[in-house]
Amino acid sequence: MDEPLNRIAMAERITARLREEKERVKDEFGQPGRVPTFAVDDLLPPAWTQAIFAAFPEQGRMRLKNSIRERKHVAAQMNEHPPILEEAVYAFQHTEVVQLIAEITGLKALEPDAELYAGGISAMGRGAYLKPHLDNSHDATQDRYRVLNLLYYVTPDWQPEYGGSLEVWDKGPEGEPRPFPCLFNRLVVMATNRISWHSVSEITADARR
Repeated sequence: MDEPLNRIAMAERITARLREEKERVKDEFGQPGRVPTFAVDDLLPPAWTQAIFAAFPEQGRMRLKNSIRERKHVAAQMNEHPPILEEAVYAFQHTEVVQLIAEITGLKALEPDAELYAGGISAMGRGAYLKPHLDNSHDATQDRYRVLNLLYYVTPDWQPEYGGSLEVWDKGPEGEPRPFPCLFNRLVVMATNRISWHSVSEITADARR
């Protein structure tokens, strides 16, 4: 690794990769009749993504969210964990990344979730899941509307049959889901609105994603 693993270097790589895929993902996001989404694989140099994965805290150092709706571990207090995790999270909030995402999605006046009200890191092991749901629509002060969800997957060698796939319900929870397997080094961007139902399939393997 010749470049430092900081948010600036990561943001530069994210921007470069998105520019390579810009026209394709712009068309993908704009397809009618479904929740707006797009995916980009091979987002960062694999060694960087491996380093991010290796820095993830043990589940005991994360907060368990456990209910009929969901089971997963989360963390948003980034200064309690290895610095590379904070650098990675905030790389996606860099001005150039946000501006490019705005160009791709056509959404105006995008702002990053700097306080990580609905962001941070999460981990899911065997038996973890998210039932079909809609995301919180506003920030903590009800001043801004949440319009996008960016998900970056860092677990090496993850197989779709393990579960843990993002499922987008284009016709609502009574329809059939459109899956996005959580492949290593994959970014998925999804619009969040009043009809963007989504879930995460239950993890059935002795693995952590």
